Amino acid sequence: MNQEQFGQFWEQLKAPLKAKWTSISDEDLVEIKGDLDTFGIVLQKRYGELRKDEVVRWARSRYCHWSGDYIGYQEERSAV
Repeated sequence: MNQEQFGQFWEQLKAPLKAKWTSISDEDLVEIKGDLDTFGIVLQKRYGELRKDEVVRWARSRYCHWSGDYIGYQEERSAV
């Protein structure tokens, strides 16, 4: 997902992002305002490097599902 795609997807991402990743505040969402670089900075601040990558993967999979671009998309699978 590039900056343009992220910006277009931002309005659809905000609510599920905040619901799933509860350390992200309303102020963070205002700060990010569709900027992919700022998104990475906020995630780093809230979750550290390892969890940041996890949130980015989650956001990318949401984008793939939203856009219908399933190339490289993998659903989360629970361990059995």
